Amino acid sequence: MKKVLLLLALAIFGQIAIAQDMKRQDANNYQRQAQQYIDAADEYKAVNKMDKAAKQMNNAKILMQKAKASIDAASEHESTMNQGKTWHYYAVIYYKIGAYPEFIDIDPEAYTKVLMAIDKIKQVDQDYYMRMGQELASYVRSIDNTYYQLGVDSFNNGNYEDAMANFQKANEAAEKIGAVDDAALSNLATCAMKVGKFDVAASTYEMLIAKGYEEAGYYSGLINSYRELGQADKSVEMIAVAREKYPEDPQLVNDMINTYLTLHREGEIIDQIEAMAVKYPEQPVYYMILGQIFGNSESTQYDFEKALEYYEKAIAEKNDYSDAYYEAGALLMNYAADIYKKANDEDPSAYSNFNAYLKATDEMSAQAKSIDERAVPYMEKAYELLPNDEAVKHALKTLYTRLKLMDKAKELE
Repeated sequence: MKKVLLLLALAIFGQIAIAQDMKRQDANNYQRQAQQYIDAADEYKAVNKMDKAAKQMNNAKILMQKAKASIDAASEHESTMNQGKTWHYYAVIYYKIGAYPEFIDIDPEAYTKVLMAIDKIKQVDQDYYMRMGQELASYVRSIDNTYYQLGVDSFNNGNYEDAMANFQKANEAAEKIGAVDDAALSNLATCAMKVGKFDVAASTYEMLIAKGYEEAGYYSGLINSYRELGQADKSVEMIAVAREKYPEDPQLVNDMINTYLTLHREGEIIDQIEAMAVKYPEQPVYYMILGQIFGNSESTQYDFEKALEYYEKAIAEKNDYSDAYYEAGALLMNYAADIYKKANDEDPSAYSNFNAYLKATDEMSAQAKSIDERAVPYMEKAYELLPNDEAVKHALKTLYTRLKLMDKAKELE
């Protein structure tokens, strides 16, 4: 009796297995029938018969819903869930769901499921995967391209977080066939920089370089990421590596300048900034940087006259360089203010008599006034170029007031 029951159980199991195999075949048949409607819709679209095309796509959608239901059942049943063919059909069906906007509401995560199905094929039947590899790779490349384009669209709309996610998905798709989408990774890192996720940017640039995608721009991104993360040693180390590989790349020189300025090690790169200023005269910002280095009274490089000389060079290269005019004027005003303060802080008892004290402080005040007078043309030009800038306006008014040019000061109110 037990033997009869066992034979009966085997028969029932065989029937179930056959039923699931039929479900799998039904799923494939449904999607193939749906493809016929899709092809018909494409033909109607080509001749601008959009209503008829929409009807064909609606018919296709009904069949794709049936295909999905059948393949879902086959993928979950123990008799077919570990067969490569099941997951192959699963990948095909979900790929078509994701590929057509008319079907996407059937399953918004269709492409994610295609990639999952490809992984399953690898797991359950490596030989089947090798046989079908070319077809599966075509799906992956299409998914990669789709996510990449979505990333580009999001980027162009200023939605950098969404762009990051899509560029990441594009590369994850490429990885399914052992590839790397370096363009997607590069754009992902760019987005990460824009939204302040410097750890993501750094790890992405590191990955690109490690995989052999060496470009000056990737090193530049990595240097800046390290700097923003406060990893000064890594940033300096990467500058040395990058400049050895790309000694003439101007962006890497700029990265070096910014990094060393951030670290207050500007004295180490003055010669290189001067070289860039000479090499790129159309970019007077290098003279501006030198002016700011030598104009920083808290720096060991402080040299008032040298700073003014560099601001003059910046103006000579670009006669409407408002920042250079303002910085030159501010440099002179601050220098004058220091002399005024020194005069006010002088101790009369340090002099032989009061007249000597008055003479010394009068000379200081006269010197400060002459320096303020030197500042006037710079500040007036800055105001001419930036009439709505409150900082410039306030500085010029302060200058007029110190020089007792009250009528001019009043005009600025």
